[in-house]
Amino acid sequence: MESLLSSFGLDGKILLWQMVNFGILFLILSRFLFRPVKKLMKEREERVRESLTQAEKLEKKSKELEEKLKKDMASQRKELEEMHAKSLALQEKIRKEMKIKAEEEVKKMMEDARALAEEEKRSLLESLEGEIKTIAVALASKVLEKEIDEKKQKELLEEAVKTLKKQK
Repeated sequence: MESLLSSFGLDGKILLWQMVNFGILFLILSRFLFRPVKKLMKEREERVRESLTQAEKLEKKSKELEEKLKKDMASQRKELEEMHAKSLALQEKIRKEMKIKAEEEVKKMMEDARALAEEEKRSLLESLEGEIKTIAVALASKVLEKEIDEKKQKELLEEAVKTLKKQK
């Protein structure tokens, strides 16, 4: 084997010492460098895993809160729509009540106006009747005073009727 190593230009003793040195270096590095680095890597991996778990939990919680918020908003929207519908119904009811009230007031005003017109008509007829009586009495007194003939009496009656027609 030595001839094989020498054909490559290697010395066996040096190669052996290099392998021993490499083994010792490997053990030292393994003991003082690789294990702590490996331990740090595992700790970091564990922290990353915990962080991912936390992130998943937070994401799940976030989705739950978002769903709850959507449900709450839908519920509030429904309540608002119900309140709006109630207010529209109340507005319509008030409008109908006001319309009925206004119609009743107009009807009452019309009845009052009719009653007033009827009263004025009755009053006018009473005053007209009084005037007719006054004219009849005056005519009768003239007739009696003069004792006039029938022709004159007809003329006086026609004159009284014309006077009455003019006063109307």
